Amino acid sequence: MSGLWITILLIFASINPPAVLATVNRAEKGRLQLVPAAVAFLAGAALLLAATFAADAFLDALQLEPETFRISAGIVMAVTGVAFILFGPFSFPMEQDWKSGLFPLAFPLLASPAAFAAVLTRSADKGEPQVVLASLIVVAAVAVGVALVSGRDSPIPGVLARLIGAVLIFRAVGLIIDGIRAV
Repeated sequence: MSGLWITILLIFASINPPAVLATVNRAEKGRLQLVPAAVAFLAGAALLLAATFAADAFLDALQLEPETFRISAGIVMAVTGVAFILFGPFSFPMEQDWKSGLFPLAFPLLASPAAFAAVLTRSADKGEPQVVLASLIVVAAVAVGVALVSGRDSPIPGVLARLIGAVLIFRAVGLIIDGIRAV
C-alpha cells in the first residue's frame, strides 16, 4: 500500500465513521441535517489541518522526536481502539441545529484525540501535503456519509465501529513497533 492509502486508512480508523454514525443515530430522532453536517466538515477539517501544519512546532514544544511521538500516538490510538471494542460508540447529546456540527460532530468525533495523534504523527513522518489530502478525503466522506445514512435504526454501525476499533489497534501497534525500531 502506498503512503497515501496508509494515511487515509489511519485517519479513517481513528475517526471511525460507523461510530460517528451510531452516535448520531443514538442522539437524533431523524436524519442529520445538511447544515450541521457542513459545519462538522468545516470545523473538523479545520482542526485536523491546523494540527497537520502545527505538527513540527507541537513536537518541538514537547521536545519530542517524530520517532518518540510515533510511540505515543500509537498508544493513544490503541487505547481508543480498545475503548471502541469494549464499549462501542460513544454517546453525546445532540441538537438538530448548527451547533451540533461543532460539538459533538466536529470535536470530539471527527477531530478525535486519535485523529489528532494520527495527523500529527503522519505529518511529522510524511509531510503535510499527504496528510492534508487524506484528512480532507476522510472528513468529507464521513460528513457526507453520516448525513446521507443517518436516521436508520440499525445495530450494524455499532458492530462495524468495534471492527474498525480493531483495525485501529492493528495500525497503532504497527506505529509503536516502528517507533521502537527507529529509536
